[in-house]
Amino acid sequence: MYPLTRLYARKICSQKLIYIFFACFFTASFFYAFLISTPQMEEMLNINIGIVGRKNFPEFMMRFYVGTVGILFNVFLLTLFICEEDRNKMLYQPLLHGESRSRMIWSKIYVAVSMSMIFVLLTAFINYITAYMRWGYEIFEQTALIRTVMKYLLSGIYMSVITLGIIALCIYTRNAWKTIFFVIIYLLIDQFIYSSNIVFLQKMWLGYYLNLWMFTYEYQKIPLSELFIGIPIMVVYGIIFSQISLCRIQKIDF
Repeated sequence: MYPLTRLYARKICSQKLIYIFFACFFTASFFYAFLISTPQMEEMLNINIGIVGRKNFPEFMMRFYVGTVGILFNVFLLTLFICEEDRNKMLYQPLLHGESRSRMIWSKIYVAVSMSMIFVLLTAFINYITAYMRWGYEIFEQTALIRTVMKYLLSGIYMSVITLGIIALCIYTRNAWKTIFFVIIYLLIDQFIYSSNIVFLQKMWLGYYLNLWMFTYEYQKIPLSELFIGIPIMVVYGIIFSQISLCRIQKIDF
C-alpha cells in the first residue's frame, strides 16, 4: 500500500489550492494580529483585546479555521482529489499491478486524514508565528500554551473525521457540487444543534463537542468528562464514514 500512499500524497501536494490558501491565511492572521490592537477595530468588532489577544490569540484564531473556513477548504480540496479521479475512471479501477479497490481507497483515506491533521498543525504554527511577531514571548505562557495545543490536537481529530465524511460523500454522490452542498447543509445544521436545547441530539452530534470546546470552554481548560465522551463519539463517526466509503466503492459498477 505504501507506493499508492506516496502517489496520492504527491497528487494532493501538487494542488496549488493548498499553497494559495495558506498564503492567504498567513496574511489574514498577520494583519489581524496587528489590527485588532487598534481602538477602532476593537470598537468595530466589539472585542476585548485583553481577552482575544496575546497568549489567547492562537486559540481565538483557531475558530476561523476549524469552525468553517478549514472545512470548506477541505471539501474543495477533496472534491478535486476524489471526483477528478472519478471522472478519469481511476477511482474504482484496479491498478495494473493488481491493487484492489479497497486498498486504493484506504490509501486515499490515509493520505487525506494525515493531511487534514497536518493542516490543523500548520494553522497553529501560522497563528503562533504571527502572534509572536506581535506580542513576543508572552504568547508562550505555559498554561495557555498547553491548553491551546491540546485544543488544536482535538481539532485535528475533528477535522480528520470531517475529512472521512467528505470522502464518503464524494464516493456516494460522485458529484463535486452535491458534496459541497451537503457540507454547507451540515455546517448550518451544526450551528442550529449547538444553539438548541435538544440535549440528547447535542450529545450524539459530531460537531457539538468541537463547538463546546471552542466556545463554551474558550480560554478555559476542557473538563476530562467532556473529553471522555466527545473523543469516542468522533471515533465512532470516523469508523462509520470509512465503512460507508468501503461499502459504496465495492458496489459501484463503473
